[in-house]
Amino acid sequence: MKTTFKSPGIRGLFLPFLLLLISLSAIPIKGISQTAPPRLVIDKQKAAEMARQFTSEGAPEASKKLPAPIISFAFDKKDAIYKTGENAVLSININNPDNTPYTGKCAFNLTDENSKTIKEGSLDVTAGKTEYKVTSPTPGFLRLYITADYQGNSGSNFATAGFDPDKITASQTLPSDFMAFWTKQKKSIDAIPMKLNRVEFDGPDPAFKYEYVDFQNVDGKRFYFVMTQPKQPGKYAIKMRIPGAGVYKRNVGIGTEANTIAINVSVHDFPINQQPIESYENIIPNYFRMINGKKQRYEMFDIQDREKYYYKAVILGLWRTLDVACAEPNADVNKLMVAGGSQGGGLTLAIAGLDRRIKYIEVQYPILCDHTAAIRQPGREAGWPRVLDAVEKPEWFDEAVKVTAYYDNCNFARFITAPVILAQGFNDKTVPPSGTFAMYALIKSPKEFYTEPFSGHAFTPQAIREFSARAAEFRKKYFAGN
Repeated sequence: MKTTFKSPGIRGLFLPFLLLLISLSAIPIKGISQTAPPRLVIDKQKAAEMARQFTSEGAPEASKKLPAPIISFAFDKKDAIYKTGENAVLSININNPDNTPYTGKCAFNLTDENSKTIKEGSLDVTAGKTEYKVTSPTPGFLRLYITADYQGNSGSNFATAGFDPDKITASQTLPSDFMAFWTKQKKSIDAIPMKLNRVEFDGPDPAFKYEYVDFQNVDGKRFYFVMTQPKQPGKYAIKMRIPGAGVYKRNVGIGTEANTIAINVSVHDFPINQQPIESYENIIPNYFRMINGKKQRYEMFDIQDREKYYYKAVILGLWRTLDVACAEPNADVNKLMVAGGSQGGGLTLAIAGLDRRIKYIEVQYPILCDHTAAIRQPGREAGWPRVLDAVEKPEWFDEAVKVTAYYDNCNFARFITAPVILAQGFNDKTVPPSGTFAMYALIKSPKEFYTEPFSGHAFTPQAIREFSARAAEFRKKYFAGN
């Protein structure tokens, strides 16, 4: 197992910079007057509140940090991967806020991946140093949380070790009609007239054609994406990127790449063409619902019904997007790549399991991996979005468990034929690493897996560069489009 990342990440791969989307001027669309639009009067306080409420993280404003001990870890094995029964040795370093070594007691809490406490107590810290040894008799992940106090302010941090993670098996079952279900769904969308809309607009590079594209999806929805390609006739690779989770006016990428038809999608049923924030004020709340007294988001809706679950229409929209892309006169259908992280990573795996036109995929910390882990394998956490936590009625639970199998990458993975490069952090508490390992073991196509013990659900810029370099090497080997 190779390790390429060296430090915990900042949250930032899909940061919801909603306020940045209030453009100083609209991108001009061909055929429409290029006169300057009237100045928009934006309620900045309302915009900021919407950004906090409806982003993928749903995080409150950052509170002011008080001076507290700084805690870091090092494993005796760089990759933090051990055999079952083998001791993982964690060296723990604690400094005071002024960077002097901490001396005193620190509290520890050892948990399984599903946050159940296994052991807790205190450790003696001398000159900023202490250590902890732990092992596991079964394959999986254990987390050690350390807390230390400084003048009444607590500092905390955690580290995660893996024990024979390659031996983690999927809890999810494969329905006998799994592919029959999805084949039927594809036929259903193929029977719907596409009603394709294409709006060309002026982008930054005059050598490229820029378009907003949308078409009719299932269930009365439409599907939206941006497509760019060189104006010069030729045969170009197709590269589709799928975004992370969130319900807001996403800044869908309008990037260009030489010799490439680039597609950046939205997974929601509202336009993406640079509308002001006020136009989304009444749209965005529709993607939230109160379930059992708790505000839940679209990814939790209707898991008891495989025909209604939110991601059904999304997956079919992605499938039809590839139909549009492959029909482009300049498209080289033998060079089709899909990539994404988090929600984008999970949906990349799903569509790659269904569409054999896809020749190569790149994935980071994917969702939808082993939904049933927590109820079938004690000590493991269910894959995000932990949808079984939001079944609306108790009598629907058993059916919801069955439905999860049709939306689980532990099943899509079995049918992937494209080469796969994958990245996962052990400290990821959004996408648990055990589900990613369980899914990865089921992929039969050429594959490579890079893990980083101290990364959570994002990587530092340095780590992203390192992974990108490794992915570029893998791409050279397996993807003719680059």
